[in-house]
Amino acid sequence: MLAQVAKKRINRGISLLETLIAISLLAILTTYFWIDVPSLRGRVYDAVRKSDLEKIKVALEDYYARVDSYPSALPSCGQPFSYSNSETTSPIPCDPVTKLPYPYQVLSTGQSYRLYTTLFNKQDYSITKVGCQGGCGSQCQYNYGVSSPGTTLEKCSYVCAPGGGKSGSCEQYHDPDRSQCPKLYLADPTCASECSKPQNRCKNASGKQHLQE
Repeated sequence: MLAQVAKKRINRGISLLETLIAISLLAILTTYFWIDVPSLRGRVYDAVRKSDLEKIKVALEDYYARVDSYPSALPSCGQPFSYSNSETTSPIPCDPVTKLPYPYQVLSTGQSYRLYTTLFNKQDYSITKVGCQGGCGSQCQYNYGVSSPGTTLEKCSYVCAPGGGKSGSCEQYHDPDRSQCPKLYLADPTCASECSKPQNRCKNASGKQHLQE
């Protein structure tokens, strides 16, 4: 009899222990899931953004083939490009989060353009692929984009600016070549702490100005 009672107690103890373990694991998995949801959602939105820019790029090239110039602006969200013969393109997508049109810059009197966005995942390989590790755009505020054939994105790089005293000054320049900067520091606002060496500094500050085309 005593042996049976002891056996029942052991069985009850094991069942309770298993239940506690299961509850603990469930709590851990639930916590992990909720913590990781924003990251997963951000990556999904990034995929949408990159796909959107490719769709708009196709529409822009189609527009150029018909009109012999790129449009001065993108249509409102969800609206197509319209042509004089009443034909239209597919609806032009907008950012999936802000619901605003993607930043579009037309250049050279309609003969070229740049189209930008900001990806949530700053480690996305696409950012490196297009050269926007240090930022792109007139204020270095974007990290991904596409452009018309033969046109490069307006990329930003950190460089050792001229002057700056003994310690030097690490700043973002849009056209380091114009300033004859000997070294570029992509996505490194400290310039690897090398600006104290005069040989690493740009010759002039003309490349700090925004590119004008």
